[in-house]
Amino acid sequence: MRCLEQIGEASAARAVASRILFAALILPLLMAVPVQAQVAGACPPPKKLAAGACVTACPGGYEDRGRDCVYRNQSR
Repeated sequence: MRCLEQIGEASAARAVASRILFAALILPLLMAVPVQAQVAGACPPPKKLAAGACVTACPGGYEDRGRDCVYRNQSR
């Protein structure tokens, strides 16, 4: 009977150790680098920032303001 109790304790200890290992290794990787919002200076020089993406030319509905494109509502 003691052997079965020791096996149960050993598997429980392994389960706890695996959870601690998971928490110690994986969770910090998930929280390591927060997503950074792009700003106009984040795009390389020939590109502009439009709707969070670097583009070569402003798409339709966006006003060109140099290094960034600003959305203009065309329905008015």
